Amino acid sequence: MSCREKALNKKEIQRLAKFLAYVLGVRPDEFGLVPDPDGFVPLKELLQAVREEEEWRFLGQAHLNELLHAGFREELEILGDSLRWRRPKGDLTPRPTVELPQRLYCAVRPRAHPVVLEKGLKPFKGPWVVLARTQELALRMGRRKDPNPVLIQVKAKEAARRNIRFFATQGELFLVEELPADLLEGPQVTQKQRERLAPKPSNPKPTEPLSPGSFYLDFTQQAVGAKQASRRKDKDPAWKRERRRGRKE
Repeated sequence: MSCREKALNKKEIQRLAKFLAYVLGVRPDEFGLVPDPDGFVPLKELLQAVREEEEWRFLGQAHLNELLHAGFREELEILGDSLRWRRPKGDLTPRPTVELPQRLYCAVRPRAHPVVLEKGLKPFKGPWVVLARTQELALRMGRRKDPNPVLIQVKAKEAARRNIRFFATQGELFLVEELPADLLEGPQVTQKQRERLAPKPSNPKPTEPLSPGSFYLDFTQQAVGAKQASRRKDKDPAWKRERRRGRKE
């Protein structure tokens, strides 16, 4: 096992099963998780979220496999790099909502911060931009991608007045297709960040001087065409060249 050599005992297996039933099947939004339409969550995202809990910091995929071998195959399904709780007790389907707080939040990588404030928020993975009700949850989700995420505030009420559709997942997370830059607020972009994002000028590589007796090959279209014409002329037999000369005279 990569996270902890010791296998789970029976009590730990029962506690883990109960915990995952809640995380995957009741309130995934509380942990910053958004299941797909079939209820699956990326395994990597689940482990990141679960390891934020003190009791389960050691958890790895091998421990999830222990649950399957302990008789939880009917409840837990692992398929490739995703998993789900087969019998969720909560409604995991995002629903359209107009009941929005004044502000919503998301946290982005520092290198994405200037781009987001200039061009707006668009989905990075999947079909949605995921927003949190609280700054704490947004930062918690952001730290899964970068240790120092930048908090972005969304003018949610104003966005709704512009007929931008929001979907709610139980209450802590909200989903939206995209958001324009004028609905976002965040730390001011520094001049250093702007310079880092500015396109670098492409300086042509200086040509080294020719050494005596050397030359450059000319691969331009004009040069190639002239060379091909010269080859055709050289290949023509003497009687053809003589006849062409006679026509010109």
